[in-house]
Amino acid sequence: MMISGWQRVAVGLALLGTVSGCGPSQTRPENSAVHEVRIEDDVTPTLLYAQRGDEIRWHNLLPHPVKLGLLGTNWRDHVVCQKGFLRFGQVDDLVLIPPQQYVSLCFAQPGTVRYNVWLDPQNLTGSMTPTSTIRID
Repeated sequence: MMISGWQRVAVGLALLGTVSGCGPSQTRPENSAVHEVRIEDDVTPTLLYAQRGDEIRWHNLLPHPVKLGLLGTNWRDHVVCQKGFLRFGQVDDLVLIPPQQYVSLCFAQPGTVRYNVWLDPQNLTGSMTPTSTIRID
């Protein structure tokens, strides 16, 4: 069976889409857990252990917005799901969490993710919680 030029192009584009993917999805992988980080006057837990694919939710329980900042860049290539981190087609490392809302990430590879929360998003030089850590096994 002969394949026409147009069919070759269509197959090539389909394969390219399969290889390159579409970036982080909105939903977590099947059979993964959900871990909640509670943001109040402080952050709990300050050390969280998770497995690859688990969803980490930062839940703002305060009556005003907060800002979450992820430190470093090693985590960026390992995101497999996200909610609230996508801006202009890229996963952002500094996000605003409205009151009583959450943002989340899932990571595909083991590693360590560190972050801070600013309780006053207008003042990034103050009101910052101590650095917290997530360990992904």
